[in-house]
Amino acid sequence: MRKLIIIIFTYQFVNCQINITNLIGIDTSHLVIHDEFHKLTKNTSLAFLDMQKAAKNDGIDLQIVSSFRTFDKQKNLWNKKFKRFSDEGNNTRESLNMILRYSAVPGTSRHHWGTEIDITDRNVIEKHLLNSNKFHNGGPFEPLHNWMMKNAHKYGFYLVYTDDKDRNGFLYEPWHYSYKPDAIEIIKSYDIRTGFAYFKTTNVSGSEIIDINFWNNYMQKYFFGINPILIPEL
Repeated sequence: MRKLIIIIFTYQFVNCQINITNLIGIDTSHLVIHDEFHKLTKNTSLAFLDMQKAAKNDGIDLQIVSSFRTFDKQKNLWNKKFKRFSDEGNNTRESLNMILRYSAVPGTSRHHWGTEIDITDRNVIEKHLLNSNKFHNGGPFEPLHNWMMKNAHKYGFYLVYTDDKDRNGFLYEPWHYSYKPDAIEIIKSYDIRTGFAYFKTTNVSGSEIIDINFWNNYMQKYFFGINPILIPEL
């Protein structure tokens, strides 16, 4: 069933530059090899290299920690968290709510697109990089954060999950940036019902309570709960 749906989706979007299988982390044909560990869209890769060079000139050794992620890798991360929270005694809905503090439902993660980067400064020797406290108040990544906030937009990159009390969705992530020119085009192409149809074939942990109403509410709160500058104009 899963393979049949992939074939149908690919056929439906065959004339589009970006198709649904690109959007949900199945097909990587729209990506290039950025380095030994990361794949990105071509435009994202080139823009990052320009930004990296400028940061280097200012004493910041800008590096990517995480970028493109396949559907199966996102599913793995999700299922491990679900098991951990379930083993702690949480019911299915409670476990989902805990996962959704930071992790997207497989098939909806922006990391499927090749436009997203989690960043670090290689000058800083630090474990547990992805901790928002380390980007502020004298933390080791505050210089990186300040440089990105001042300069990233010049290269097309914007913080996705901002520290805005009025923003819904995932918690604040000062390390996660998106290459706007490509990401905007991708988000325009994402079909909510098509994504849901595929998701229901994949046996993701907790999916038994994720119906179309849950999905629609999740998409509104989390998928679109981002920096407004990254939401396409109608």
